[in-house]
Amino acid sequence: MKRQLILSILVMLSALILILPAFLQADIFMKQKIHTDGIQMMGQTQPPTDKIQTIWMTADKIRSDSEEGTVIMRLDKGLIYFLDNVKKTYSEMPLDMGKVMDSQMKKSMEEEGMDAEEQQAAMGMMQGMSQMKVTITPSAEKKKIGQYNCQKYLMDLQTMMGPSTSEMWVTEDLDMDYDLYSKFSAAMMGKGGMFGGMMKDMMEEMKKVRGVTVLTVTTMNMMGMSIKSTQELIEYSKGTAPAGYFEIPGGYKKSESPFGME
Repeated sequence: MKRQLILSILVMLSALILILPAFLQADIFMKQKIHTDGIQMMGQTQPPTDKIQTIWMTADKIRSDSEEGTVIMRLDKGLIYFLDNVKKTYSEMPLDMGKVMDSQMKKSMEEEGMDAEEQQAAMGMMQGMSQMKVTITPSAEKKKIGQYNCQKYLMDLQTMMGPSTSEMWVTEDLDMDYDLYSKFSAAMMGKGGMFGGMMKDMMEEMKKVRGVTVLTVTTMNMMGMSIKSTQELIEYSKGTAPAGYFEIPGGYKKSESPFGME
């Protein structure tokens, strides 16, 4: 079964919900610096990585660019696009994350030739394995990071891959529109499905975070390893997104493979 697809969607969703509360009526540009420490995995050394992620946001659209590729979320169309900028391909998925996960799992099981009884058993097993629980705990601790007055939040995330803890420093110095958070949350939760309840609980918990996340320090424990990463806001400004920025670029071919990758 395509567990990697499911995990990739969940990871992307977790990243986006940290950003969603920051939406404004005007277009917003954000630039983030992401660092991941080096690790030892399966006898091999993975060196530390540093990357820059840029994000443009409007009232009903988001575009995120990094070296891995581009993600465009269109609330107005109810779709998410994944672009492979090397191969010039893209794929699309419904914003209803619960529905798309259920659909991908069912399709995968059918391709493997599983009968109805086997599919039902596998779905039940995956439902238990794929539980994700988020707990947000506001702290009274405050400090200034750069030009921003920040409050500390602690996030505990329990997944089938292992637990992670994050220390989030959040500012309310920037104007924001919290109503847009609810719009995007509802679009991604859709009508539920096997994963819908999990996502609803996660979105509700994230509403405790009031403001824009300036710095996040995360420690993830996975397969006996501890992986530490930081995500830092280095630029935040109002403006107007470039014309056509949320459209599929000319010359890109549609792919049926997940995330636009052949």
